Amino acid sequence: MRRATVIFFFCVWIALFSASSVFAGGMGVLGVGAKASAMGGAFRAIADDWSAAYYNPAGLFYMTENELTINEVFSNYQLKYEPHINYGGYPVGFYQGEIYNRYEIFTNPTLGGYFKFPVSGRDIVAGLAIFQPFDQNLSWEVFGPLNNDASLPGQQIEHNFDAVAFNAVIAIELMENKLSFGLSGGLLKGDLIYGGFFLRENPADPNAPYYDRVASRPNDLITQWQHSDGYGVGFNLRSGLLFKPTEKLNVGLTYALPTSVTIDGDSYFYYYMPDNPYYQLDDDVLFPNSANYILSYGAVYEAEGTFETEVKLPGQLAGGIAYQVNDKLLVAGDMELTFWSGFEGYAFDYQFSDSSISYNDEINAWMVEDMTLPVDWKNTISGSLGLQYAYTEKIFLRAGYAADQSPFEPGTLHPAFFDSGLKHSATLGLGLVFENVRLDFSTKYTKYPESIETGNIDVEDSDGVKDTIFDNLPGTYSGSAFESIAQFTVRF
Repeated sequence: MRRATVIFFFCVWIALFSASSVFAGGMGVLGVGAKASAMGGAFRAIADDWSAAYYNPAGLFYMTENELTINEVFSNYQLKYEPHINYGGYPVGFYQGEIYNRYEIFTNPTLGGYFKFPVSGRDIVAGLAIFQPFDQNLSWEVFGPLNNDASLPGQQIEHNFDAVAFNAVIAIELMENKLSFGLSGGLLKGDLIYGGFFLRENPADPNAPYYDRVASRPNDLITQWQHSDGYGVGFNLRSGLLFKPTEKLNVGLTYALPTSVTIDGDSYFYYYMPDNPYYQLDDDVLFPNSANYILSYGAVYEAEGTFETEVKLPGQLAGGIAYQVNDKLLVAGDMELTFWSGFEGYAFDYQFSDSSISYNDEINAWMVEDMTLPVDWKNTISGSLGLQYAYTEKIFLRAGYAADQSPFEPGTLHPAFFDSGLKHSATLGLGLVFENVRLDFSTKYTKYPESIETGNIDVEDSDGVKDTIFDNLPGTYSGSAFESIAQFTVRF
């Protein structure tokens, strides 16, 4: 027992060290755990391995052995966006044709360990688990300003968000061999990298005599690019019940509380001012700090600062049923309601290290304004079906299917939050048992349907305010995602 405990905490240390450099992501996960993922995520009424910390902690009580598990996830998104951007009948700099996200294979190490021991005459299962309940990682090159020859740095759109849970888990029995209850809770570390551009209204005074010349198309929109990188820590809590009405039937019910993480860090800014060579010869633009000069000479202003944003993550209510058809076949089904309507996007509260960026009060006030990335999402329902077939006592075959709604309302799609519609996933998996060692593998394919986004929408922020910046990007969206998981478990 002592040796196993040392090994377990060594693995925790490795995962904590790795998480800061390996985890990257965004708003949802394709699966947690090889066994559960292979069954399409239909696992809340089974929950008999480390991933119960995510699916249903109550299931851990019925473990017959202690367990240490290391889990490695490999995922890849192959997404396509074809811009159909039209601002009043003229282009603004978006590339033409089919555009694909940056190709990357992401790795995600997770682990868990549980021990059963008696406390005050009753058994309790307790342990630790590290898993990722929310994740998105997308990068795109889609745009170059029409009225400035300079190029945006790196990826024009880069959205990496991941929330990693470091949870203590406990499970107890409420009715002998019938009903158990479990809790999974602890720290939730949120990491955010957002690089993106805003097409902002020209700040020139409409009553100024030079307005028509500095703010006429395509100079009515000015590109601001910002890159924000930070992290924060919050708390998360999941609870679950597992009911066994018969020897063959299990019913699971779980609830994850909504939570929020306040993220802060560093920001970098670039402002691509219009280049208007015909106007540069006029006498009234000869003053370098004047608004009309700044809005005519094609300068790129740079600034640094810090940011803060509150990320509101949704609660989840889910249930599942599992039935042992015979000695070989186990079938299961899950339904999950995710309260995405509580997620409001990002509102960046900036603090600039230098309050004078342009040395013109009118333009400077425009440059230091806070920016928002609001979304208008709806609650979603997902469903999954899975089966496990015991080919022999040591070989288990698994398969699953899942359908997952998109939270997007029509008119709010954006490559930074890519989810084009009702997604369908198919999974296959294999489990191998070697005495006290178990190996599990799964692979999943997810199809994103084609969705056509039309029109320009300025979404209200959480205060009901519109900032005159369009928050969607019209075009055609589609794609697919692949995920494979390898899982190594020692039971003793």
